[in-house]
Order: sequence, then C-alpha cells, then structure tokens
Amino acid sequence: MGLLQSHAGCAAGLAKGARPAVSDELWRESLAAFRAALAADAPTPGCGAAAAVTADLGLALVVKALRISRRHADSIALAEQLAQAESLLGRLGRFADEDMQAFSDYLQAAQRDDEARDLAARQACAVPLASAHGCLQGLEIAVVARPLVRGALSSDVHAGGLLLHAALSAALLNVDADLAQLSAAQAHRLRAARTRLQQDADRCLAALR
Repeated sequence: MGLLQSHAGCAAGLAKGARPAVSDELWRESLAAFRAALAADAPTPGCGAAAAVTADLGLALVVKALRISRRHADSIALAEQLAQAESLLGRLGRFADEDMQAFSDYLQAAQRDDEARDLAARQACAVPLASAHGCLQGLEIAVVARPLVRGALSSDVHAGGLLLHAALSAALLNVDADLAQLSAAQAHRLRAARTRLQQDADRCLAALR
C-alpha cells in the first residue's frame, strides 16, 4: 500500500454543472512516485495537488495529537475536535486528484467551444477555492485543539497548522492564476472570496503562535 493513499457559496456556484468528484487515485501511489510526478515535465500534478497532499498531512498531525491526548485524558472538548478532524481527514487529500482532473479538463476545453471553455475555467477556479476552504476548516480545528492536547503534542498541532496555512496559500495561488479566464463579475466575486479565506487563515495562524 502506498504512503499517499463542502464547499458552499462561491465555489459551489462556479462548479455548478461540473463533473462529479474523481477518486483518490493519487493516494494509491508512493511518496516517491508522487515526488517524481511533481518534478516531471508534465502539466500535472502541480501546485494544487501538492497543496492538497500537504494539507491532509498537516491535518493528520493534528489528528495524531488529539488521539494520543484523548487516550490519556478524555474530555468532551477533545472528543468533539477529534470527530471534526477525523471527518475532514482524507477529504482534503482528494482535492489533489480533483485539481489534476480540473486542469486536464481545462487544457482539453481550450480546443472546444466557448461554453466548454467557460465551464472548465470555472471548475479550475472552484477546485482550489474549495481546497482552500477545507484547509481553513482544518486550521480552525488546530487553533481550538492546541490548548487541549498534552504539552509535548502541542508542537504537532502547531506544525500541522503551519502546513495547513501553507497549503491554503498555495491553493489560492491557483485561484489567482485562473481569474483572467473568468468574466469580470465572476472574477470579482471569486477575488473577494479568496481574500476572505486568506485573511481568515492568517488570523488562525496568528492565534497558533
């Protein structure tokens, strides 16, 4: 077995009518294979996939800290944060496959009609925006979890939060890159959404320090 085994609002609106979510095929690959694919001279995987993998690994550190802490001193607060983190774990990583599929669809749509290109462009923006939203959810869990975990495990939560913040920022770079392909109204709405996500993530990061 390899080591790499809800978004509403703006992203949902952009993705309306788009294809269903793809499988977590990337996570069946080894870390070495994924690293080689990232370094290869091919369009995908790229920064969006790398960001999604990084986010899921960061959240895994938070889950580890919560699980160990709960084993030593169970509490309602620990149980609640662990349940939220576990429900998100894996979902973040699936954005890696979705990002690769969305970009591949976008490249193929460039040879088709305007409607196909518009749909592909909207999906190419919706996926990283949804990925960033998931990262923010993970960051918010980390902020609440850090004072709850046992002392030595605080560094795992802090490190996980740093990875989640970095992944969110990287995912939003994809959004920025795709804004020019959207209508002015769509781009304005998306730019506002990405700005809010980054600001909220920055506040979470400050709270972790």
